[in-house]
Amino acid sequence: MTDRYWYAKSYRRILADMHIEDWDERFLSQLNPVGYVELLKKSKAKSAMVYANSHVGYCYWPTKTGRMHRGIKGRDVLGEIIGLCHREGMEVTVYYSLLYNNWAYEQHPEWRIVDVEGKTSREKPGRSGRYGVCCPNSPGYRSFVQGQIEELCQSYSFEGIFFDMTFWLGVCYCANCRRRYREETGKDPPMIIDWDDPSWVRFQTKREEWLAEFAAFATSTVKRHKPETAVEHQSSTTVAPWTYGASHLLADHCDYVAGDFYGDALQQSFICKLFYNLTPNMPFEFHTSICYPGLADHTTTKPRELLERRVFLTLAHNGAFLMIDAVDPVGTFDEGRYSMIGEIYGEVSGYEKYLGGQLCQDIAVYFSFDSKMDFAYKGRKPEEWGVKLPHLEAALGAAQALRTNHIPFGIITRKNLKDLAHYRVVILPNVLRLSDEEADAVREYVAVGGSVYASKFTLKSKLREMLNANFMGETAEKFTYVAPTSEGKWLLPGITEEHPLSIPDSQVKAGFSSKEGVMATITLPYTDPEDPSKFASIHSNPPGPRTEQPALVLQKYGRGRVIWSSASIEANAVQSLKHRTVFANIIRSLVQEPLSFEASAPGCVEIIQFHKPEEKAYVISLVNSQSDVGEPSIPVHDIPMKVKVRGKALKTILCPEETPIPFTQDGDFVNLTVPILHTYCMLVLKYE
Repeated sequence: MTDRYWYAKSYRRILADMHIEDWDERFLSQLNPVGYVELLKKSKAKSAMVYANSHVGYCYWPTKTGRMHRGIKGRDVLGEIIGLCHREGMEVTVYYSLLYNNWAYEQHPEWRIVDVEGKTSREKPGRSGRYGVCCPNSPGYRSFVQGQIEELCQSYSFEGIFFDMTFWLGVCYCANCRRRYREETGKDPPMIIDWDDPSWVRFQTKREEWLAEFAAFATSTVKRHKPETAVEHQSSTTVAPWTYGASHLLADHCDYVAGDFYGDALQQSFICKLFYNLTPNMPFEFHTSICYPGLADHTTTKPRELLERRVFLTLAHNGAFLMIDAVDPVGTFDEGRYSMIGEIYGEVSGYEKYLGGQLCQDIAVYFSFDSKMDFAYKGRKPEEWGVKLPHLEAALGAAQALRTNHIPFGIITRKNLKDLAHYRVVILPNVLRLSDEEADAVREYVAVGGSVYASKFTLKSKLREMLNANFMGETAEKFTYVAPTSEGKWLLPGITEEHPLSIPDSQVKAGFSSKEGVMATITLPYTDPEDPSKFASIHSNPPGPRTEQPALVLQKYGRGRVIWSSASIEANAVQSLKHRTVFANIIRSLVQEPLSFEASAPGCVEIIQFHKPEEKAYVISLVNSQSDVGEPSIPVHDIPMKVKVRGKALKTILCPEETPIPFTQDGDFVNLTVPILHTYCMLVLKYE
């Protein structure tokens, strides 16, 4: 798709959550579409997402297929808001809750998701019991959804539709899922987690395929009636555990990917880079709430400083930002929030004309949709799957080390396998399950000159053939160390045999055909950390016997190089500056050419660069994220940068005022100094 589509130039978006019950006649009785759209105007949003229904299931239009919310008393609230938005020049995306629908759940028990214990979603304890979730394999529910979508498409004019909650809430064993699995495989679905068992893996693959097929069903229903309408599915669960069934397949049924997140700056940076490489079209859409810390707190508003960081970090990645507010049960709003949003969005609008181009991502962190699990939960029932995700922890740690050391990087997935040659280094952070297709693509990349860092369980894959190694299990100890050999001291500066690098986890044991290239070995504690009866130091587990087990191995393969680590060093880089520095040093050792840019700045400053070759320009964004609770940032002064350019530099300007800043050029590199960074600044470097 091209820039003729509305979303290509829509970077400021807004939504008000309306998940409101109607057992009290006051609920939504004061909802005023005219007043609400006036608030949207005040926010300076370019596009608005408007609720057609909610997780409660009640509709905000005069539906023939479902049930209207009683509080709106038969008014076509959806139609009124759409018409008013269009009158003000705002595009409209219709919100539709796809699988969370309490009304449908209560009206049709046969549509419900059923877990391995025979329980449905509203039988769960706590807040999770508020949500009635229906199964995408239920024929009756699919017919209901189709009727609702067709009703919306035939009754209203809108530019986009957002299908929320396109994921499995747990593993479903309802009659429809059992029947479909038997029809497609000839087997009953397995009920015990075992990622080494092909039947369990096949079941998970089917769950992912079924979810993607349901997304395709919803998207195609829209496109039959409104082919120009942009479709987006909730994609936040692409990084969620395996139980949600969300994979790269979901993006195939979106015009652009979108999702809501409530974490810190690291999470946002990771997601923006993942979405950039996953979305079929730009911009992707990043959502978060104006409520602090998330939607569970209705009245606490995030400080302006924190919201600015969130908006500008999205903008720096060329993404669209969607601010989520929440309606009061009676239908009113906190109007002051919209004034603050308007001030932020007003500032953002001045930068939008400079956006576009290609993200400069010299290093690729590989995110595996098949590795959103943990081998430790083997033998348990699906409802006991646990929350630890070793691969995601390692991927986030790698991202933290790269962003704080100002190394240009991106987050890629199996959708990007054909593009591996574009990257100087590919990082495989404790990839628990790497398919033969993925392993072959990585091996071909290395053979022609690429560089790879792979850690821990990645060795279980076919990549071990490239290293001439055997996977030999894990250390029994869950606190271990990495000690450099004499050949590896340069790779682990500051780390010694006497004081090795601590790893608060087990390490993988491997057998190699030779000792060549062993840069470090595993050191164990004196005793088993899990055994309280015997210890060397009562508070800790100091390094004890050094083993001959390889911990870091550097090998050549074809024209490329591979470093394998028995430990997921990068997983510790989120919290530990020492591990962050070591990991960054390892990655820099694999880089064969100068990076797209270098900078001397504190780790709280993230730098994102885009190249616009058609305009012969580089767009460089700097975001100051010193605090994730909203404290004002201390300005950073005089940040030196070195930018690699493809020609003779003509000028460097600070936007949006386009103030020139001095620079010098030395061959392919431009040296400049960013004079001051408060929260955000943008530079444009022009060349010929």
